[in-house]
Amino acid sequence: MNKPINLIVSTGVYGESRPEEILNRGLEANTFDILDRTKSASSIRKQVLMTNSNPLLDLDKSMYPKLSVKKTTEDFHFGKSLFDQINRHQLEKVFYLGGGSGPLFRKKDFEKVFKFIENHETRSISNNFYSTDMIGLGSASRLLDFDPPEEDNELGWLSRDAGLTPYELRRSAKTQLDMDSPVDLLSIKLGGSLQGKLSEHISTLDWGNTRIREILPQFTDQSCRLVIAGRIGASTWSHLEREAACQIDVFSEGRGSGARCKENGLPTSLIGSLFEDKGPGEFLKHLTAGATGLFLDTRVLMDYFGEWPSRADRFSSDLLEPQGIDTPYLKELTEAALNAAKPVVLGGHSMVSGALYLFSNVSWRVTEPESVNIRPETYELNNTK
Repeated sequence: MNKPINLIVSTGVYGESRPEEILNRGLEANTFDILDRTKSASSIRKQVLMTNSNPLLDLDKSMYPKLSVKKTTEDFHFGKSLFDQINRHQLEKVFYLGGGSGPLFRKKDFEKVFKFIENHETRSISNNFYSTDMIGLGSASRLLDFDPPEEDNELGWLSRDAGLTPYELRRSAKTQLDMDSPVDLLSIKLGGSLQGKLSEHISTLDWGNTRIREILPQFTDQSCRLVIAGRIGASTWSHLEREAACQIDVFSEGRGSGARCKENGLPTSLIGSLFEDKGPGEFLKHLTAGATGLFLDTRVLMDYFGEWPSRADRFSSDLLEPQGIDTPYLKELTEAALNAAKPVVLGGHSMVSGALYLFSNVSWRVTEPESVNIRPETYELNNTK
């Protein structure tokens, strides 16, 4: 008989600025949706929620009979808290996800992942082995022999070190989209097929200064050329090559940048060096020379300068609201992006990952395509026909 599965969700809300509150309410809404979509699954024995959110701490427990809520404090350490829950409740088969993960997951998607975990004691399955937002563990207790990770991104590697054979969900908007910034909620707004509390929250948001709708038609126009700069992976680029009609230029860097450092300990970066040499306005002009639009993962620049701006500054930049930014270089970059002749979209990793999957798909439905996306069939050389 298969052992039951235990769901663990970690949702932290921080800050009181308007951009931070947009994301906080989105994380809370998505967490409610996760709990609602999984509570009736026959394979789920227990739901565990680690959070500092008052609305989540005050939820109606009678609606979630399998739920155990752990209030987190200011000294919260992700790995120690996760390991404590695994040890305290003697959890073996576990599906973990962050509160911003899986906003496009439906009940049936969760159940398929649960089935995999049920059937495989010596495997793990994640949305991204290299930078994990959600992961299923066939034997979670194996992780307890290792040091607890600082962040959930490390869980894929840790599961492998613990002897679990790693599997990945197929890369798609559904598996890669994660809410790291309020601009990610606007990306999800384009999907148009959400239900639940997150859908209600997103319906109250407007597009503001963001240039997402301006850049979206370029995905379906063969005469356009989009530049994507930052931590874009090969799988995302490959997807765009198949699904988008436009030309794509990629400047990929910053993935695993800790191993590549300058003498002073900061990551090396072509994008960072170019920004420092040119200044914000000329930097954007240089990147978009010969192109029609730009997606820029600004966290690569933040790594390069060695100290990340506050959440309020980062999120204001993603929303192209320079008036809310105190960090000088980020304020200047945001002003330049807002006023650039060609549309510029700023964001974090999800913007050059899950959001690009989503944009390249929905653009064919929500815009008036200028081109036909012809996808050639593949012929294998060993094909005998």
